Amino acid sequence: MKDNIREEEVKRVADALNDSPFYKFIRMSVVQIGEGVSEVHLELRPEYKNIWGSVHGGVAATLLDTSCGSALYSSLNENEGAMTIDLRVNFLAPVREGTLIGRGRFVHRTRTLAWSQAEAFDQAGNLLARAEAIHKIIKREWAK
Repeated sequence: MKDNIREEEVKRVADALNDSPFYKFIRMSVVQIGEGVSEVHLELRPEYKNIWGSVHGGVAATLLDTSCGSALYSSLNENEGAMTIDLRVNFLAPVREGTLIGRGRFVHRTRTLAWSQAEAFDQAGNLLARAEAIHKIIKREWAK
């Protein structure tokens, strides 16, 4: 029974994220939240490009931040949330067009902090960026 409750809670969180105005505006969606993993897709738009014709690094960082945070969800209790307090991104190759795919992985947590990692790929599977994040564990007010 507990697994069913957890699955319902995970779906509720993914639905809330995907329904948020920001995610809709930038065309980003959480497609998987699992046991210590996540997958997030971001549909790239021409407006995201910088003056050199590649996607601005902040767009990729947003995807990586979401991938990191979503991956640590399985480590949280039902009344906990997390907020990123440190995000370190390494940009490995320019992002140009298509759908950017982020895959996150939970690493470790203590009572007050959690660590996660994520990688961003293009649709051909080329690695474009990597990130490591530290999150502060917070009380989640809307959990029931």
